[in-house]
This record gives sequence, C-alpha cells and structure tokens, in this order.
Amino acid sequence: MKTNPIFDERLKKVQACTNHENEHVLACYMGQAVPPTYSDITLAKYMSDTEAGLKYYIDFVNRINTIAPVDCINFAYPGAHQAALSLIWWSKVKMPGEELGENEIWQVDEKKMIQDGDYELIIKEGSQAVMNRILPQIIDMKKIEKFFEYHAKDEMIAQQYIDAGYPVLNSGLICPPFETLCGGRSMTAFFMDCYRKPDLVKEAQDAMLEEQLKMIASRPDRDYVIGEWIGGWRGASGLVSPKIWDNLVWPYMYKLALALIDRGITPILHLDQNWDRDLERFLELPAKKCIINTDGMTDLRKARKVLGDHVAFMGDVPAQMLTVSTPDEVKDYIRRLLDDIGVKGVILAAGCDAPTCSKFENLVAMHEVALEY
Repeated sequence: MKTNPIFDERLKKVQACTNHENEHVLACYMGQAVPPTYSDITLAKYMSDTEAGLKYYIDFVNRINTIAPVDCINFAYPGAHQAALSLIWWSKVKMPGEELGENEIWQVDEKKMIQDGDYELIIKEGSQAVMNRILPQIIDMKKIEKFFEYHAKDEMIAQQYIDAGYPVLNSGLICPPFETLCGGRSMTAFFMDCYRKPDLVKEAQDAMLEEQLKMIASRPDRDYVIGEWIGGWRGASGLVSPKIWDNLVWPYMYKLALALIDRGITPILHLDQNWDRDLERFLELPAKKCIINTDGMTDLRKARKVLGDHVAFMGDVPAQMLTVSTPDEVKDYIRRLLDDIGVKGVILAAGCDAPTCSKFENLVAMHEVALEY
C-alpha cells in the first residue's frame, strides 16, 4: 500500500500506544452511523449506496479533524453491514429505508432460528449446514453476494483511508461461537441451553472454533490490517455465571486472540457490558499484544489496576453522555478518567459506538481534550 507522512506518523502512534510507549493519549474516531445526522444524506442512502456512504464517512471524520486531530479510526464505514451482521449473528437485521424509516438506525430482530438438533448438526457437518438454512430466512441472498463483492475491494477502500491519513484499527469482525449461537438461538433459549446441556453447546462451539482458526490461519496477508475485532456482547461477565464464562466464553475469545497474534494482527477485544469480574483473565494473553475496547460499564480504573501495561485500553466515553451531556461535561469526564489511569496505552474513543444522535460538539470535545494529554 502507498502511504504518506501523516498516515505513517499516526500509525507509529498507534503502534507505540499498543506497546505502552506513547507519550500522549490517542484520539480515535468511532461513530459509524453518525455522519448522515450532520450531512445531506439519509441514513438509508448512506447505508445502501456504499460508494457515497464511504465518501460521507471520510468527509465527516475530516470535519472533526480540521477542529481537533483524529489520530485513528476504530471502525471504518459500515459497508454491506446488514449482511455482515446476519453472517455473524444469524438474525434478521432491519434496515433504514426498508423495514424502518429513512433515518432510523438498523435493528436486530432476534428470533429462534437455531432449532432443536442443530447443535448436533453443527458437530456432525459444520456450521455451514445450519447457516445455509438460516440465511435465506433472514436476508435476501443477493445482499450476501453484494457483501462479498464489496469486500473484494477492501484494498482499494483501505487506500482511501490511508490517503486521508487515518489508520483504521479494526479491519474485520470475528464473532466467538458463543455470540453467534446466542444470536441464532435467541438469548433466553440459548442461555437455558448453557445450563441444561452445556456439554452439547461446548461441542458445537468447539467445531465452530476449529473452522474459525483454520480460516484465520489460511487467509492471505494484508499489509493494511492493523487489528481485528473480537466481539463480546452476551458473553460479558455481567450477563453470565462464572461457570458458563469459564467454560463457554473465555476459552474461545482467548484462542481467537492467539490466532490473530500469530498472524501479526492485534486483537481488539470489544467488551460491551460489564467485565469487571474477569479482568484478571486477560493477563493470560501475551503482554502488549491486545487492545480491550470497553463501553463505559467496565470500570477502567479497576482495569488499569489489574492489568497495568499488559493490554492497551480503548474507550471509554459512554454513549449516553455523547447524546445528552454538554461538551464541558464530556471533557470533565475524560479529564477525571485520564488523571486516574494515565495516558500510557490509552486510546480515547466513544464507548462501543457513538449513537446517531450524538452531538457534534461532544464528538469534537473528545478530540479537543485529548490535546491536553
């Protein structure tokens, strides 16, 4: 890939921060669906017209960057996002301009798609056997084709971010088996399965994990890839018991992270909800090779005490603060956080993702206050 001095400088900052060698906090943009709120395009058009959507996304980041520097981007423009979510979550995703209004954010319509006997089918024939039955029920298969067509252009898309000077931290989605099965089975039914037949669930997850590890190991190298997202939603410490977490959640996140590290890719562990109870387990991962991305519910002060410089930290401005607080309140929250945890290994970003209704001035405030540290 052809780079430029601004991109190279920012990439060095990202690498230094991951290694806890940074002198200042990094300011990272995260707000996949925010640009249409402050542009002359509907969310529906932004999502369906990927060429236009990508342009609006980069233009919006540039607007913030002209006011206060954007060192990097967490997640890029969500091109072909409906298909991506359907593929990893096995649930129907309602989209703006289709089932929803033109400017309504996409919504997961989770139903019980995984039926009795499907765990056994996954064990016997692989996850594809179940996914191939589910997908036509939840999404137009032409959109799956368009998803692969879109991602066939990943290198050209990556070059646009490089030309704009922004390292993109996440270049892919890796969904642990626990999360995929939870989405496809529905939360209540799956959690009951975890109690009633944990051995069967584990055997199915083992089969799915083996597929994922082979996929990661066999992929061609892509020199623009910095890190990849390993999702954690329903597997949060605050949602499942220690027994389920130890047996069905952590072993899979851990092995997926190691597989990425083996390929020279930084695992970015996306930790929605509260993970306080199990923070020590992240010490099992190789030091200074991972980033944990929290959403405001995990106590970052505790995380710093427990994990020190073992991992880098991304976050942690709560979504609700970006929508209802004032810029001064946002800055005060960040100052108090950084005064307590320091700047080493810290990438300042919205917790999880900035909502569509985030105030522009609050997004700017995050990047402005980063200049103080």
